[in-house]
Amino acid sequence: MDKQKNATGAVVQAFGNLLHVRFDGAIRQGEMAHVKVGDESLLAEVIEIAGNQAKIQVFEDTQGIKLNTPVHFVGHLLEAELGPGLLSTIFDGLQNPLEKIADQTGVFLKRGVYFAPLDREKRWDFQPVARAGDVLERGDTLGTVQEGRFPHHIMVPFSHFGK
Repeated sequence: MDKQKNATGAVVQAFGNLLHVRFDGAIRQGEMAHVKVGDESLLAEVIEIAGNQAKIQVFEDTQGIKLNTPVHFVGHLLEAELGPGLLSTIFDGLQNPLEKIADQTGVFLKRGVYFAPLDREKRWDFQPVARAGDVLERGDTLGTVQEGRFPHHIMVPFSHFGK
């Protein structure tokens, strides 16, 4: 099966952080996009679609964006990642851990710098609740992980259909 190619486009108008983009391909409201400005790639979200034009909101300073600046749509919606480590970190609106960004760029945060919201290297003590042979479906708890005094329920993903 061929992987569907993500849509691309170009800026046709800019009003501050609101860009009008003419695009080719299929996109949907809430989809994320990358606006390519030199060596930087700025994150944006599709907020309105009319025919082959979309209005997208860029989440950072838009300096340098001009007519025909390229835009690449990523094929997935803006979403928040949940899990252990979420409660002990300070995030910006795109769920970037601000301390990690400041460590890399300094006190004045540089645009176009993004990190995974949760630390993939940290190990947590998982306490299973489900047992081998249990029949589970989306939303059921597999186990818990303690973060401070709060237990995180690790669940069967809601995107999983079936048992």
